[in-house]
Amino acid sequence: MKINTIFSFITLAVATKVSAECFAEKLGKPCCTETLDVVRVDENGQWGMENGQFCGLQSFNNNYDLNLERRSLNNYMNKVKIEKLCPEDLLEIKKGVNYPTVDSLTYYSTTTETNRTLTVLVPPNYSPKKKYPVLYLLHGIMTDGAWMIQDGFGTIAIPGNLAHQKKAKEMFIVLPDQYAPSPGTEVEPALNQEFFNGYDNFINDLVNDIMPFMKKQYSIKTDRKNTAISGYSFGGRNSLYIGITRSDLFGYVGSFSPAPGLVPGDDIFTGHFDGLYQEKELKFKHQPYLTMLSCGTNDTVVFDFPKQYHEILKTNKQEHIWYEITGHDHMDNESFSSPYHNFLTSIFDQVNEKPKTTTTTKKTTGVKTKITKVVKVVVTKFIKVPAQKTKKNN
Repeated sequence: MKINTIFSFITLAVATKVSAECFAEKLGKPCCTETLDVVRVDENGQWGMENGQFCGLQSFNNNYDLNLERRSLNNYMNKVKIEKLCPEDLLEIKKGVNYPTVDSLTYYSTTTETNRTLTVLVPPNYSPKKKYPVLYLLHGIMTDGAWMIQDGFGTIAIPGNLAHQKKAKEMFIVLPDQYAPSPGTEVEPALNQEFFNGYDNFINDLVNDIMPFMKKQYSIKTDRKNTAISGYSFGGRNSLYIGITRSDLFGYVGSFSPAPGLVPGDDIFTGHFDGLYQEKELKFKHQPYLTMLSCGTNDTVVFDFPKQYHEILKTNKQEHIWYEITGHDHMDNESFSSPYHNFLTSIFDQVNEKPKTTTTTKKTTGVKTKITKVVKVVVTKFIKVPAQKTKKNN
């Protein structure tokens, strides 16, 4: 018998044993029988996902009480459905579908005391008479906001297609430049704390300058129920940092393949770092409606740091969804497009929208479809990919 077959048999046997003892049946949910992958955690225990619905894995050894707000949030996250890979058709620009338009703006930052660029995706058919929710989407290190709208990522195509299908709300998506050093502290890009300080300081630029600018520039909603933050790589690390630090402002937090540096640790690229928080401090004062973390299983850039964040949040009893993208590395487009599309279909109360009935339904064949990769983005950790921008002064 092949080793892989033996391993599969053992995994299934263990999963079956766990399912027999799981808590989910008491809650009207099935127990997992085919997976041990944890995709979310709450006060009851660990949850996996099979056949498009949550299934119970195991219970916590200790129970704790949640206040009414947290019980409500738990119900919200229970409604979130995760697709491991973004459907290929969502990445395509199609005829007859309206997509967000790109505004390239300039604003004055009191944080850096300089004029700074800001890329904004404006919802189709934008009307100042209507107010829209806002997602702040953060890029990786040594790039900028405009880098996020390059071909292959689906940053523009995915929200346009989802909104057209009524699977996501129309929203503003703000792509800022995260490097925001205090006056006189700007340094050349490098993998060291001196350079990272400019990224750590971005929280001040976002809260004190960008968010007020957006409120003045566009017709937007500003309450936390209509304000989200997410990011990829270093942006994933910063979205989690900002989401925790200013949980009064952001009701939804997405952290895609987050980089190290949130808590103390050691990294092969940067050495030892003190971290922005101690592990026990990694808690939300105001629990988000949704916290989502993800990472590829073959990530050779951030390695297992995202999973460490998941384990810390789990230890600190912070409700969140965690899932892994099997077989994918850090620079694979799927490591961004997968959580990006899952996040968009889950924020701004979208999970409470009733799906519209259709006249025809497709039968499930049970045949696994291979998802073709989108155009591979060829970048290195140290090279910034240029993107064309049209500046508009305000």
